[in-house]
Amino acid sequence: MSDEWDFYFARINDAPASIFIDLGVRADVPLEKRPWLLWAWVQLNGATADGLASNEEAPALHRIGEALDATIAPTCGAQLVARVTGGGRREFYFYATEPGELQAAASTAMQPFVDYRFEFGSTFQPEWDQYLSLYPSDTNLERMQNRRLLEVLAREGDVHDLPRKVEHWMYFANEATRSACRDTLIAAGFATEEESHSEEAEDELPYQLVVSRVDSVGSHTINGITIELARLARQHAGMYDGWDCTVTRDEAAQ
Repeated sequence: MSDEWDFYFARINDAPASIFIDLGVRADVPLEKRPWLLWAWVQLNGATADGLASNEEAPALHRIGEALDATIAPTCGAQLVARVTGGGRREFYFYATEPGELQAAASTAMQPFVDYRFEFGSTFQPEWDQYLSLYPSDTNLERMQNRRLLEVLAREGDVHDLPRKVEHWMYFANEATRSACRDTLIAAGFATEEESHSEEAEDELPYQLVVSRVDSVGSHTINGITIELARLARQHAGMYDGWDCTVTRDEAAQ
């Protein structure tokens, strides 16, 4: 298990779901040594009206997750990779060397939780299809990264709704695509802060572009801006690589 877990919301079977997933293993997927998908599904006892977990039930579900991981992982040579909550249940997904004693492990883990109904199963899935199906889209990844940065700013006292200069980084394969993207951004009110070129031979996107514009950074606003910039970068065979700004506080309130 890596330490790079994060969550996002989506709709699964036309119902809201919260997906908590290990992003850190994506670069190594599929892992040949763990070709078996194992799952344990736990029915919620206090689901909200939309089928998600309530705040009151969260501590018990956390303990259940810890217990399942502590028994299934060593018993089956398994790695917990995702957790999905929705439709009135919480689903835990592992990839394992083999199913082995999954039944015994899951039953042992759930012994202290007699009020919860659960089921479990396994299937041979060497391509890690379930993990890949749950992995967030580029748009959801962008939202997740924005949320992390906004949390950092908030801890510093930032007032997100206050306008400030926000800088954005983008990278391109050649000067022509960078120039075309830059011209589009200038027309949209951005200013060019920096253009540079990397001499590293292995760098596939050596042409950097840094642009800026005065914007607020509330989640709705910054998500809209960065998702559009990422789309524009891809349109020009490039990559959007995030944003930064100074902490902006409400001076009148101090």
